[in-house]
Formats: sequence, C-alpha cells, structure tokens
Amino acid sequence: MRFSFNAITNSSGFSHFLVLMGLLCLIGLNAGCAVTQMQLVKLSGVGYEGLVDIEPVESKSRRRIRRRWRHQIPMPSDEIMSIIRDYGLSNSYLADPLQATYELQALAENSLTAEGLYATAQLARTHAQWAEYIGEAAIAFEMNKIALESTSLYIFDSSVVKEAEANGREFYIRQTYNKSLEGFLSALIARHELPGNGSDRIVNLSAGYEIELEVQGRWRDVNFAEIVLSRDFEVGRFENQYRTEGQGWGVPLIAVRNRQLSSDPDEMYYPEKLPMPMTAVFQMPRSEEEAGEAPSQSNTTESDLMRGKLILFDPLEQTTVAIGRHQLELENDITTPLAYGLRDPFLNKELNATASLFNPEYAPDSYGLFMVEPFDPDKIPVIFVHGFWSSATTWVHMLNELRGDPEIQKNFQFWFYSYPTGKPFWESARELRSDLAEMVDSVDPHHESICRDEAVMVGHSMGGLLSLMQTFDSGDEFWKLNSDYPLSGFQGDSESLALLRDTFYFRKNPSIDRVITIATPFGGSRYSNQATQWLGKKIISGTQQKSIDLGPLVEPNRGKWEPEPWVEFTTSIESLNPQNPAINIFNERLGTSLVKLHNIAGQVEEKSIFPKSEAKLANDDGVVDVEDAISSVAISKKFVPSEHNHVHQHPETIEEVVRLLRVHWKQRQQTTGSPPVIPISSTGISSTGTGTGTGVQFRFQDEVNSLR
Repeated sequence: MRFSFNAITNSSGFSHFLVLMGLLCLIGLNAGCAVTQMQLVKLSGVGYEGLVDIEPVESKSRRRIRRRWRHQIPMPSDEIMSIIRDYGLSNSYLADPLQATYELQALAENSLTAEGLYATAQLARTHAQWAEYIGEAAIAFEMNKIALESTSLYIFDSSVVKEAEANGREFYIRQTYNKSLEGFLSALIARHELPGNGSDRIVNLSAGYEIELEVQGRWRDVNFAEIVLSRDFEVGRFENQYRTEGQGWGVPLIAVRNRQLSSDPDEMYYPEKLPMPMTAVFQMPRSEEEAGEAPSQSNTTESDLMRGKLILFDPLEQTTVAIGRHQLELENDITTPLAYGLRDPFLNKELNATASLFNPEYAPDSYGLFMVEPFDPDKIPVIFVHGFWSSATTWVHMLNELRGDPEIQKNFQFWFYSYPTGKPFWESARELRSDLAEMVDSVDPHHESICRDEAVMVGHSMGGLLSLMQTFDSGDEFWKLNSDYPLSGFQGDSESLALLRDTFYFRKNPSIDRVITIATPFGGSRYSNQATQWLGKKIISGTQQKSIDLGPLVEPNRGKWEPEPWVEFTTSIESLNPQNPAINIFNERLGTSLVKLHNIAGQVEEKSIFPKSEAKLANDDGVVDVEDAISSVAISKKFVPSEHNHVHQHPETIEEVVRLLRVHWKQRQQTTGSPPVIPISSTGISSTGTGTGTGVQFRFQDEVNSLR
C-alpha cells in the first residue's frame, strides 16, 4: 500500500511532532538510557536504514562476460564444433554463425537427434548472451527462443533418443534451458506480454510464438498485476537467503497480485499488494501430440511458430513437478519476493507505523488481520502481533526464516495483525478479539478445521500483551477499575454500552493454544511516566477519537463512576505505566489461563570504557527489564543478546520460535484422538469470578449474559 506523507502533515497533531521529538530525546538522555522504541525516543523507521535492502542489479559474472564478449561471438567448444562438422555446417558457421544456427536447428528438429538438439541449444544460447551484451535485443530474443525450443524437445520429447554416454550433458542442458527461458521471459516482460492480463494465452504470430499460460496450485485462478524476474534484484539484511542457484529447473519469478473484488472469503484478508514467489517452467508439446493439432491461421508457417505451455508453480507449495515421465526439482527464490514487497520506503522504514501512531484514522485499510497465502484447514495458524510504534512489516525477517524451513512451512500458516499503536493495549486487544473471531468464522464458516483451534500467537513488546489478553476470562476485576456498580445497571445508548462490555468483559479464546512473547513488559514500562504520558496525550490523543465516548454515559450514571475511571485512559503510554493497577490484574488473570506460555527477553550489551574488556549483558533490553519480560507462569524462558527494537529479528529469537513451533507440531502429533472443534468466537465457557460493590453484588457470568 502506498502512503502520502501529506496525509500525516495534515493531521491536527503533526504540528507538535518536532517539539515532541526534541523533548523526548531530552528525557531519554537525562534517563541515561539507549535511544529505543518504547522510550518514544527513536522512531522505528525514521533514521533507520530499513528492514531490508533491494536494488536492481546485474551480477558480477554477467558484467565479466559482457566485457569479454563485447566485440565478437565466442567460438563454440570442440565438442559443439565436431557436431557442426557432422552436419556439414562448419563452413556455413565460419561465414555466418547466426545463419548456421538456424540451419542446424532445422536439421536437428527434423531428425529429432539428441546431438543436434544439444548443439543447437548451446550455440543459440551463446549467441543470445552475446546479443544481450551488445544491445541487440531482437537477435537475443530469437536465439533464446531457439535454445528454449531445442532444450525443451531434448528434455520432454520421447521421440528423441539419447545415447547412454550423453547423460553427462544433463547439467549443461538444464543450465541452457533455464537461461534461455529466463531471457525469453525477460523479453515478454519488456514487451508487456507477461502477465497475460487475464488471458490464458500469449500470442505474437509476427514474433513467432503462441504460448498457453497456466498457473498451477492454490493461485490457479489469480490474474497477476505484475511479474518480474528475481534475478534482476539483489537483496540484503536477511540472515539467510532462501533460493537455489542452478540446482533445479525453471526460472524464479516475483508475481504481484492486487486485492480483488471477489466472493472468496480469503480475499479481504490479503494485503492490497501481495508479492509471492513463483517458478516458471516451459514445456513443448510432444511430437505425437503436436501432430494431431490444427495449424494456426497466419502467414507464419507452422515450422516457424514456437508453440508450448508456460506453467507457473508456487515453490512454497511444491518443490518438485512431474512433467510427462520426468520428475523435476524446481528452482526457487522465496526471499527476494519478500524484499520486493518492501521497495516502498514508507513500508521498508516503517514510516506507516509513525503515521498510524499519531493518527489512527490515517490508513484504516492497513489495520486488521492479514494472510499471505490462502487459508489451509490442515495448517496451524501462527498469528504475529507487532509492538508499540511498529507495523506488521517488522516480521519480514521472521517470515523469511519460517518459510525457509520445510517442516514449518508445511505444517503452519502465517497471519499478521496490524493496529494503531497509540491506543491503550486493552482496546487494541478488544479489536483483535473481534477481528480474529470474524476472520476465522469467515474463512472456516463450518468450523471444519481442527488446526485452527491449536493456534500459536507470537507477540513482540506490547503485542505480547494483546496476545495474552486473548487467553483468559476477564472476570470482574477490570470493570471494577471503573465502577463499583455492575455494568448491567448502567443507563445509556446501546452502542456505548456494547463497547464497554466488549472491552472489560470477555472470555478466553479457546483457539489459542500457545503464546510466545518477545520483550513483552509484563510489569509495564518504567519509561511510561508523568512526562511521557503528558506528552503522549498532547500528541497522540490530539489526533485520536476515543473509542468509547463517555459523554452520553456520564449524566444518566452520575455517582456510579470512580473518580478517575480506567476507561478514561486514552493512550498506550498511559496503559503501560507500572503503577497502572490493570497491570497487576492482567498478571493475576494470566495465572488462570491454561495456555502454554513462552518468554523471550532481550539484554543489551553494556559498554565499557576499556576496549578489550569482556562484554557484559545488562539486565534489560534498553526498554524492558529482564525481570519484567518474564512471567511466573511461563514454561520456558530464553535470553537473547539484543536491544528492544530488534530482538524479534535476532537469529537466536527466530531459532527459538522455530524450536517451539516444532515442539508444538510434535505434541499435536502425539495427541491421541482429535480434539473437539470449538468456535473461535465461542462464549460458552463458565466463570466463577465474583465481585462486590457499594451495597451491590455482581458476577462475571451474570454481567456477560445480561449484556448479550
């Protein structure tokens, strides 16, 4: 999604932005602490180099060959020259190499001899490279087309007889096939013929090709808005890059789909633009199939027309493909498409996180739950929730590693929650609760997926609090921070009362089976103090409409409110105050949850004035103390040498998440029988929570039921 910086500057709170930054930096320096995210001292995007690097690039090998081949066509190998002589074309080749290639192609395809097709492919590909390097695009296209035809016939046509000693040519044939297909696709993209604009056929009779376009697998009905070659981009800042380098067949692509108007329930949960990895494979029709087909009606003769099928495969769905009698390992690149999706600096540097913090109404379409692949009832959902002053794009490194693990990719599907982080965390938790119920009921309306009731949530920083707020019943304690009177006795409009109910009375989500928190402030953040709360209110709440308007509820319920009701908290900074009584209630209620909880805490390296002294780790990550990032009910604890902003991207953190997901899947496999499917929006769980007020008694169960 593209954003306009003008939209931020037009918000009423932006006029205070620079003042806020200066004051917060001063507060951070006076506190003697690192410039980090939760301190509101450093934007997660501004001044940061970006989550990933991606730039158009030409490989060093291509530049080296370009310099060497600039002035003349290189001579073929002795093996290829020997085959040329066998066909009586040695003099023709010396006189005109390109014309000799056409003649060799005609002879080889007429006789379907393996040696002739092999030599034709090698010659044509060499000439195509030479033409590419000297800027002769038309010659390069023709030669790539010849090489692609010859290698396809060599591989797929059963009429081509290969000698046993020719097995050693497989590497060269595969390399030639891939490179010629790459050059051919590059030309189609440059001519705006790929993607096919909804057509299943790419026809250009004047250029001599008629190709059927087919998308296999889960994206088969998708019309891509854009297709580019992965090889044209170089990416950086990833710990690992998951792509093959000449080990398989086909050409890795980046295919971009736009969100579409569709009755498919999955559609509304895809990002506006979704880049995905695809692998292209080209197949020529076998000779016996071609014989029964009618020739195309054109001035182009049948022998001049290249006909075939271009098939796109999703390498995240399958790594091998059966074509005819051949089982082929696919080339793939699953990392570059992730980086390609972050080319916009607004996303790459998480500037949209800043926009949504200061103006939650800035881009409402960017909030909510998102999928990056179709819902799969046989895969367990892993739901990622980002932290304060951040966005869903912050998980790109985690996603890259999880997709790169075949076992994890096979058994899990990944969802992402995006929300404006200026709100108190309990309000965002209410919206997550509602969005999650709506999404699951939409993609799985008949509750047929058992895996969805074994979901895992992964939350960074404040996102861990949102995640854990899904795992227990509220009881009455949260509401009693507002009033000693039962909510069922309050008067007012139904909409405001419903928001109060959904915020302060809720049930655990039975679908959440495990939660992994990363640098989550169970004890609040010491950087939420009077100064930061005051500044946050001036800036954040100035552009944020309160989600619960107390105005219509004050007069008819006069005398029932506490002097400073909890519901009046307006910013996330206030909600993270360690003195906030809701923090204690949160941890008490967490003890009633049966969810499997795992904690990961960060520790920054303490700087020493002695350059050769042994590094020591502090008892905090620069924002959250280690003791505050650990819950007493957690069943595992992991300490990672990283500061708060990037602890969720640290290799040790990702390794721990991978380990826990494997444990999760293993335990599922060991479970005897199938667990009952419980709707994710279920409200049928009993509670024994009770509370007393000023001469009034009320129970959690009664309050929930009375408001439904």
